[in-house]
Amino acid sequence: MKRVVVLGGGLAGLSGAFHLPEYEPAVFEKESEIGGICRSFRQDGFTFDVTGHLLHLKHDYTKALIDDLLPGAFAPHERRASIYSKGCTTPYPFQANTHGLPDAVVRDCLLGFIETLNRDVPAPENFEEWVLQTFGRGIAAHFMLPFNEKFWRRDLRTVTADWVSWSIPKPSLEDVVNGALGIVNRNMGYNPTFRYPKTGGIDCLPRALARRAGRIQVDHAVAGIDSRRRRVRFSNGRDEAYDCLLSTLPLPRVFELLDEVPDSLRSAARGLQVVSILNINIGVGRPGVSDQHWLYFPESRHVFTRVGFPMNFSDDAGPEGASSLYIEITHRPESPPDLEAVYQRALADLVACGILTPDDEILTRHVIPIPHAYVVFDRHRQTHLPDLIQYLEDRDIIVAGRYGDWDYYSMEDTILSGKRAAEKIAARIDAVSTIA
Repeated sequence: MKRVVVLGGGLAGLSGAFHLPEYEPAVFEKESEIGGICRSFRQDGFTFDVTGHLLHLKHDYTKALIDDLLPGAFAPHERRASIYSKGCTTPYPFQANTHGLPDAVVRDCLLGFIETLNRDVPAPENFEEWVLQTFGRGIAAHFMLPFNEKFWRRDLRTVTADWVSWSIPKPSLEDVVNGALGIVNRNMGYNPTFRYPKTGGIDCLPRALARRAGRIQVDHAVAGIDSRRRRVRFSNGRDEAYDCLLSTLPLPRVFELLDEVPDSLRSAARGLQVVSILNINIGVGRPGVSDQHWLYFPESRHVFTRVGFPMNFSDDAGPEGASSLYIEITHRPESPPDLEAVYQRALADLVACGILTPDDEILTRHVIPIPHAYVVFDRHRQTHLPDLIQYLEDRDIIVAGRYGDWDYYSMEDTILSGKRAAEKIAARIDAVSTIA
C-alpha cells in the first residue's frame, strides 16, 4: 500500500485524511491536540474558539457531510452583525445600511455610489481602486478604506482585488437608497446565516473528522522534508517515509523545511505576506452586554477591528448571568503589540463605545496569538504562488487549507480544499499503479 502522510491536524489536514480512507493516512500535528485554528478552549466555565468560527455552508456536499458527521449538533442562526462608527451602530453591510449615520455621511455615501453607476472604467489595478470604482468616494472614505487599512495594516494600493468577489457584497442602487432611508438590508453577503454547535465549541467539527481520519500523532513538529528520498523528519527524532505528502503547513514554512530548494523559490516563498491577529477572549460578570453576533470597528480610535459575542451563538458558551467576548486586534507579524497595554486599551475602548461599563467585572481572560491569520493578496502572491505550488506537486507534495493554498478560505472552503487534495493524491497513486 502507498504511504500517505498528512502534515497538520487542522480542518484541512483532517479533511484530506478523511477523504483518503483506503490509504490509511498518517496525520502529524505539532500541537498537543488537533484542530489547528479550529480549536476551542475551556476556562472558568467559558468556551472560547479561536476568534469567530462559524459555519457558512453553500454546497450540498458539505451540508450533507456535516449532517453525517454531527447529526443534530448545529443550530441555525440569522446573522446579527453591525458596524460601530461615527458614535452609532448601523447594520452590516455598511454600504447598504447607512441610515442613522450623520446626514452628511449618508449624503456622501449615496451620491458617491450614484456616481459609480453607468460608467466605463478600466479594470482596477489594486484594492483601493476597486473600492472607489465599486462603492464611490463616500462609502470608501467612511468605511471601506479605513476599515481595510486598519485590518490589512498596509497601503491598500499594494493589495490586489482578486479576493473580493465573494467576500465583499456589492449592493444595487435600490439597496443603497433603501439603506439610506432606514429599510434594513439584512441578507447581503456570503454569511447571512450560519450554523454553530448547540453545545460546546467549534472543535466538535475537527474532532468528528478525526474519528474517521486514520492514525493521528500529536506533538510532532516537522524539522525537515527530504523530497528526494520522500521522508519527513520530526523534531522529536522520528523519521517517516511517504509516497505522497499532504501539507497544510504555511507555504513559506514548507520551503524553509525542504532540502535542496532553489534559492529563487525559497526567496519567493519568504515574500508571501500575512496578517496576524491577537485574539483576546474575556468573560464578563453581566448578561447581555450586546445583542449582536459581532461588530466591526473601522475607526482608528478603537484598537480592535472586530468584537464578537460567543454567548449569542450558544447559551452553552458561558455560565448563566455572564457574557463572553472575543476581541480581534490585527498586526503585522513582525510587530506584535504589547499584550498588557493593548488589553487595557481594548477594555477602555469597549467602555467608550458602550459595550462594557467601568464597573463590569472581568471574570476570565484567555489570549490566543494567531501568527498566520489572513494571507495578503498582493502582486507577489499573484506572480509566484502558482510556481511555488507546482514545484511542490512535481515532488508529490500536495498542499491544502488556507495556509497551504495561501488563500482566503472559510471553514467550508477549507474542508473542500482537503477533499480536493485527497482526490489529487488518489489520482496520482492510481496513475502510478496503472503504469506499474
